[in-house]
Amino acid sequence: MQSLIRQIVQSELAEYTEQFSLQEKAISDLTRRLNNLIRVGAVSAWSENHKRIKVQCGGNETPFIKWFSACAGDVAEYRLPSIGEQVVLLNIGDGDSLATCIALIGVPSDKFPLPTSNPNEILRVYPDGTRVCYDKEKHQLDVKVAGVANVVVDEDATVNVGGNAKLTVSGTTKVTSGGDATVDAPKIKLNGGTGVVTGAHKCMVTGLPHGDCSSTVTAGV
Repeated sequence: MQSLIRQIVQSELAEYTEQFSLQEKAISDLTRRLNNLIRVGAVSAWSENHKRIKVQCGGNETPFIKWFSACAGDVAEYRLPSIGEQVVLLNIGDGDSLATCIALIGVPSDKFPLPTSNPNEILRVYPDGTRVCYDKEKHQLDVKVAGVANVVVDEDATVNVGGNAKLTVSGTTKVTSGGDATVDAPKIKLNGGTGVVTGAHKCMVTGLPHGDCSSTVTAGV
C-alpha cells in the first residue's frame, strides 16, 4: 500500500520536479549573467591604433573594447589608459560575453594611487612630472611643465593681471611683433640705467628739442 501511494505521489510530482529543475537552471544562468554585468579588472593591452583596450578580469581577458571618456561629441577628450590601470567593466549586453563590455577607467589602485589627499586640491599629474593644480581654498593655480610648452592663439589674446606680474627667463628672450609694440607705464626701467633722452628733450646748448632722433624707437617723457 505504501509503495502504491509513493508511486502515485511521484507520478503527480514528476511534472513539478521537471519544472523545478528548469527553474533552477534558469536561476543559475541568470545569477551567472548578473555576476558578469559589473566586474573589476585592469588594463592589459592596447590596440594597434590605441583606440581600444583589453582588460584582465580574474582568469579572463576581454577582446579589444572601448573605454569611457569625459566627453566624446563635438567636444572630445583623449587619454589612453595606462597598462595596469584599474577599471570597472560594464557589460551592456546580456552578461554572457566580455565582448559587450565597456571599461570605466580611472579607479585608484595600489599601483596607481590618488596623487593627493588634500581635499582643497584639484590636481592632475603626468608621468614626466608635469602638474596642474588648483587650490580652491588658496584660490591659487599652479602649473609646472617638465618639458616644452607651446601656446598658439589664432586670433586676439588679452591677459589681465589684477596684481603684480613677474617674468623670469633663464636663457635669452625674444619678442617679435608684426606691428607696433607699445609699452605704457608711469616709469620704464631698463637694466637700472639712467634716464633716456628723447626727441622731446631740449638741447642744453641750443635750447631746442633734439632733432636727430630715432624714427623707429620712440618714447614719451
